[in-house]
Amino acid sequence: MFTVLTNKTLWGLLLVLLLSTAGVLGSGRSLERGFYRFSVALSSHHSVNPQVAVVAIDDASVKKYGPWPWPRRLLAALVDKLTDAKAQVVALGVDLSAPQNAEALDYLGQLKAVAAAEQAPAIMPADLSAKLDEAQAALSTDAVLAASIARSGHVVLAAPGQRDGGVEDEASSSGHWRFALQTDAPTAPHMVLRVPQAPFLQGARGVGFLDDEGEGSLDIPLLVRSGGQTLPSLGLLTATQEQGNDIDSLSAQGWSGVQLGDTHIPTDRHMQVLLHDAAAPVPIYGFDEVMTGAVQPERLAGKAVLVGRVQSQFPAAVVTSARLVSGLLNGDLVAAPYWVWGVRGLVTLLVGLYLLFLMPRLSLLIGAVVSGFLLIALLNGELVPLLSQSLWVPLALPLSMLVLGHGSVLVMRFVNAHSGVSRGALSEVNRELGLAYQALNRFDQAFSRFKMCLPSKMLCDNLMALGQELERGRRYSQAVEVYEHVQKLAPAYADLEDRLERLRQLNSSPSLAGTSAGAISRAIATGGVQKPMLGRYELVKELGRGAMGVVYLGKDAKIGRQVAIKTMALSDEFDGATLKEAHDRFFREAETAGRMNHPNIVTIYDVGEDQGLAYIAMDFLSGDPLQKYTTSANLLPMGEVVAVVLKIAEALDFAHKHHVVHRDIKPANIMYDRESGRVKITDFGIAALTDLSKTKTGTILGSPLYMSPEQVSGKKVDGRSDLYSLGVSMYQLLRGELPYEAASLTGLLFKIANEPHPDVTFLRPDIPPTVKIVIDRALQKDPDQRFQTGMEMANALRLCLGVRKRSTA
Repeated sequence: MFTVLTNKTLWGLLLVLLLSTAGVLGSGRSLERGFYRFSVALSSHHSVNPQVAVVAIDDASVKKYGPWPWPRRLLAALVDKLTDAKAQVVALGVDLSAPQNAEALDYLGQLKAVAAAEQAPAIMPADLSAKLDEAQAALSTDAVLAASIARSGHVVLAAPGQRDGGVEDEASSSGHWRFALQTDAPTAPHMVLRVPQAPFLQGARGVGFLDDEGEGSLDIPLLVRSGGQTLPSLGLLTATQEQGNDIDSLSAQGWSGVQLGDTHIPTDRHMQVLLHDAAAPVPIYGFDEVMTGAVQPERLAGKAVLVGRVQSQFPAAVVTSARLVSGLLNGDLVAAPYWVWGVRGLVTLLVGLYLLFLMPRLSLLIGAVVSGFLLIALLNGELVPLLSQSLWVPLALPLSMLVLGHGSVLVMRFVNAHSGVSRGALSEVNRELGLAYQALNRFDQAFSRFKMCLPSKMLCDNLMALGQELERGRRYSQAVEVYEHVQKLAPAYADLEDRLERLRQLNSSPSLAGTSAGAISRAIATGGVQKPMLGRYELVKELGRGAMGVVYLGKDAKIGRQVAIKTMALSDEFDGATLKEAHDRFFREAETAGRMNHPNIVTIYDVGEDQGLAYIAMDFLSGDPLQKYTTSANLLPMGEVVAVVLKIAEALDFAHKHHVVHRDIKPANIMYDRESGRVKITDFGIAALTDLSKTKTGTILGSPLYMSPEQVSGKKVDGRSDLYSLGVSMYQLLRGELPYEAASLTGLLFKIANEPHPDVTFLRPDIPPTVKIVIDRALQKDPDQRFQTGMEMANALRLCLGVRKRSTA
């Protein structure tokens, strides 16, 4: 089955996975809190527990008693007043971490020490010591408050601190509080706390955390960690004391919550609970009202009274703690257990998959019904547990995704329906244009059109055909790009991975230029890759290599005929003005040779140039080059040599009459099939370049061993130069060695131009005089002394054959 995923779908799936992960991790809390407040507002107001009250150090009291902080003697008086009113527990939500009047008391102590010295009565008044004692008693407000706390026996103190402090308080860690829980809560948030002074702790019933930066927050931690200890919040500690329990009755229960005696209080994974935002306000009494008796003592009897600073324009931490105490006593706190975030992530994932894959396939009506059903289910999933069980399952994220996603799909459908042309129709138009561009060999434009199409099996087949065309044209990097696009659309497409791997290896080889013979041969040898094309010819295999180029076995794609294709990268051999001259001459001579029709001249079918390679397509010949028979161990019979050379001379005579000079006659350029006796001269056209005697590296182009003296001297050559080269070839075929050899190119050229050739009959006494005469005449230095035409040489060779036949008879 053919399946594809569009880029938009992949990006959408990635977004859904990110949102689902964010849902599990608890991201987007502000969105969830807003929906929580809305959900709680739908519920009925919860009544405050009657056993909770707040005594506020309010603005009116500050105006009457002076700026805050007050002398702690006033707090001591309040504690005594509440103790007399029979309050069940008094929670002092004020900062008692630093001593009051410490410097003044220190100075008074020093003065008393001086007054007690022996010299003091002589220099100071007699009643100085009494006055110092009176001043010290007036300033020792900490001692007064500590005494009131101890007398009450029902006071708990606050340790103000900051949420997410980042590090634990080192001062706290050295205290080893006796009010810490016996069980640890490693998931509770770490805080930096300001612990009350030791004199206050001695008479207190406990110490609880007061969040002085979280005023008005809905998330209230029941337990915190500081200094390696686990402490309860001030609200939890107050509720514990109100119910007549001790600190030992509190314990942490992993991620599930806190155990208070026999009561389990569920929390989230950070030991936090949520306050009911719709709860009625806690009763608040002003400090002055309590001290002046405006508040009757029986209104505070038996209650948990929390004392703290309350400013009219700011929410107070002590009021939040009082609401927590009320919620704990009523049992109506809201919990968000650790597992709800996993539920949230899973629901977000399911909603995203519905929007990506199912809804686009539904009709407008059915899609609206399904989305409406999911919307109601998500609303009930959050509201019902919250209102019935005080269990909060945060589903605002998937609910928002459903609403926005459904709207986005509807907008996309509307745009597609009113754009005039559907995406499918537009895709088909682009595919047809791509095929048209491909037929015109405009492959880049074809690929650009194909990339605009919607994924389909037909599109992938078209892209594969385009890639194969690029392979045949040796455009391997472009073919790799096309196949990689197919891989994105259909990763399981047959044999695609193997093909890509072979092409990447072929394209990455530093020695393989796009037009080099090495690149073509490597491509031919690499299995699973399309055979390269040269013009209209498919290159099947390499047949041989020479100084001027490489010969391949090719197949004419139009008529299925096998041909031999001689290639040459002219830019590798020539440069500058010489390159243009070589280019023009190559095509002019090759086209002239192509018009020749002789049984002993290879037939040229086509000449052309493709991607920097000049080529000649010619008849594919059976047999071997005559070079095979130029060694002493593998010589042909003498009569066979004469018959072969005779046919070559006749062929050269035909070429010369058509004003075509080969210029590179040698055994390697003559094919001979011994079974049929067929002889063919090859490389007309390629050899025409030998007049441009210098390559860009400065070496002579051609075969110096077979060159005529005038060719060596750089003079103009004609058909008699070919006859000289034929004489050298005949000499080699008879003797198994060349007439001229030297250790250097300079020495060889000097011998060819100046020295007479060795006697061909030396060590070959069986060579008849008539054959010697033919060779001697063909190898004359002066062209006028040689055979003047190929037919003249052929007739002489016929005489040799006749004499040989008569002598044999």
